[in-house]
Amino acid sequence: MDVEIISCEVDHGIVKILAVDVSDQNLRRLERLRDDASETIVEFVFDTVRKGDYLYLRSWLKSQKAARQARTWGEALAAVTGSITTISTRYRNWQ
Repeated sequence: MDVEIISCEVDHGIVKILAVDVSDQNLRRLERLRDDASETIVEFVFDTVRKGDYLYLRSWLKSQKAARQARTWGEALAAVTGSITTISTRYRNWQ
């Protein structure tokens, strides 16, 4: 899913990323409705205690150009804030 990252939060090994959906499908819907105020905000949750989540988040952060110079998780997450990227919908919080 193509998203623009708004904010990142880390709390006891849980990484939460808030983002705006900027996929083509969503942008076409907004164009049809002519409503710029209804951006779709999505949340992605990664439990870094779970090996699969940790490995995906680590490889995703390493692939981000904005986070290449970061030395810590906090620096890397702060660096990707504001960037447009792709995140797997598997980690989307549907609640």
